[in-house]
Amino acid sequence: MDIFSRLIQRKFQNIAADRYEEITRRYREFLLLPEEFVLPEVRSILIPIDRFSGEIPDELYETLSAYSGASVTLVYISEKRTLELIEQTLGKEEAERLRNAKMEFARNLVLKMAPRLEALGLKTERRHFIGSKSDDVIRLMRDENFDLLVVSRSYGSEVTRTSPVSPVVLRIVQHLESPVIIY
Repeated sequence: MDIFSRLIQRKFQNIAADRYEEITRRYREFLLLPEEFVLPEVRSILIPIDRFSGEIPDELYETLSAYSGASVTLVYISEKRTLELIEQTLGKEEAERLRNAKMEFARNLVLKMAPRLEALGLKTERRHFIGSKSDDVIRLMRDENFDLLVVSRSYGSEVTRTSPVSPVVLRIVQHLESPVIIY
């Protein structure tokens, strides 16, 4: 804040003092305090992935390298309601086949991402379970005290022209107080 105060003083040095006070009062909420410039300490990161997430971009790997030593949990959540609907319409055998295909896809996706994260000095853990993509991510962030959520803008569904972020991601972000990186 000190830097900004000096900049404002220099810019408005020839203007009446009460006008300067009005400017600083009006823009105070937009100016960061020195303690707000510091990155929060991150020891645990949650990265939910699914078939819509796609590859993690190189820029995100660079960003995550700043948290060397942190533990990363890659979690693939298969939507329970979808599997139940398929079981009701196509039968138990088809639902089981889809469940197995999803598990194989999740395994391959995690096997691609984990070595790259480990090369950055991050410890990885892998999980796969059936549940609600939004509710379970929110629950995991709260119950397991993750410091950071890293999620694809298309997690849970495809993005559209009208919505650059999937509704699932919007719901997750609205219910969290933790820092979130959306890629």
